[in-house]
Amino acid sequence: MGIDKERIQAILDKHIARGVVGASLAISLPAQEISLLTSGFADKFKKTPMRPDHTFRIASCTKTFIATGLHMLVEDGKVDLDEPITRWFPDMPNAAKMPVRILLNHQSGLPDFETSMPMISDKTWAAEEIVDFAFKHGVQKEPWHGMEYSNTGYVLSGIIIARETGNPYSDHLRQRIFTPLGMKDTWVATHEAFPLAREARGYMHVDPDGKPQWDIQGAGDPVDGLWDSTEWFPMSGANAAGDMVSTPKDVVTFLNALFDGKILGPKQLSEMKDNLLPAQFPGSKVVANGHGMLVSRYGDIDVKGHLGQIPGHSSLMGRDEKTGVTAMLIQNSGAADFEAFFLNGVNEPFGEIFHAARDMIR
Repeated sequence: MGIDKERIQAILDKHIARGVVGASLAISLPAQEISLLTSGFADKFKKTPMRPDHTFRIASCTKTFIATGLHMLVEDGKVDLDEPITRWFPDMPNAAKMPVRILLNHQSGLPDFETSMPMISDKTWAAEEIVDFAFKHGVQKEPWHGMEYSNTGYVLSGIIIARETGNPYSDHLRQRIFTPLGMKDTWVATHEAFPLAREARGYMHVDPDGKPQWDIQGAGDPVDGLWDSTEWFPMSGANAAGDMVSTPKDVVTFLNALFDGKILGPKQLSEMKDNLLPAQFPGSKVVANGHGMLVSRYGDIDVKGHLGQIPGHSSLMGRDEKTGVTAMLIQNSGAADFEAFFLNGVNEPFGEIFHAARDMIR
């Protein structure tokens, strides 16, 4: 049995009816083509309908690609997950206590930069500048102290990929993943130009009282409760922690290839998705994490994948390994508060979609 598009469309339309600007979904059942559905607007004020070929900033969903790229280097014999990172970062505090794998599983204790970095800026960041910024503005903890979401660990992972390959990590991802899989609508924005005109505009919402959830210099006044945040954040400021631009279809293409064993061998794939530690993330359904993988629980369904949050775009992607259903849902609505509906509300339709899809293959 195939996708019941009418049922899935109703889930998306209900989500949009609650005030979300627009949403785009790619979903596949085992051995079936990817289905694409959309609802709402790509441009709220021009009333441009959302289309499947609109691109989005997938934010931290980038981490799954970076982790995959690093595991490829492990398979190539260039990197050992259990070697300390001192080979690349000899002067970094606690480097001798941090094996490579700890950069990927959010147990490194590295200081983070996300909450300190300006959200509105035209600065072009180098990876090393971001790491220095993190140590200046964040607090380092002991490795293996527990789950502490680490964007810095992924910036360091991107540096390792670049130093081991002799080229930007974008080249490695394009040559080994994007091009072989035919992902023609995917870019690494720190290093590659992407067509901004094809991107769904991103919007940040005010809180229910109509007041800004935070004060950002340069944001201006909201219009109809929204800021157009499309060009607020410099993508180089996310770097390997969250700088990719893609479509839901391309992302599901990647996830299907990854989980079906077409990118990594069984050992490294298992390291990514099965070597799990308890985890949580505010405003999410996350219960565990691996390497570039977050496990989100929706009732009796566990989805292995990731979430992505960047000003104006919020996304969820993953696979239910029990059924083989794979999906990515992304919306062009966001908020500053992790608990706000316009940020974490994407979990509700995502869970409903997986439950509906399970019914379709019974």
